Amino acid sequence: MKGKAMTFRMLTTQTRRRIEGIIERLASGHSVTLEERIQLKKYSTHIPFVAGKLSQALRRREEFEK
Repeated sequence: MKGKAMTFRMLTTQTRRRIEGIIERLASGHSVTLEERIQLKKYSTHIPFVAGKLSQALRRREEFEK
């Protein structure tokens, strides 16, 4: 990756817990605000851990709704 710096983004404990709470509510079928969904999208774009958790949550929600 010539010319581009690799950036590693980390979450604070408080932010990670807030994001995990939103993901858990999403997975269990509870309401999630538009602002929270935007936050999830932003973090999942830059942090693979969040993207993986979000994918799992969406699969769980699909199973929950069946």
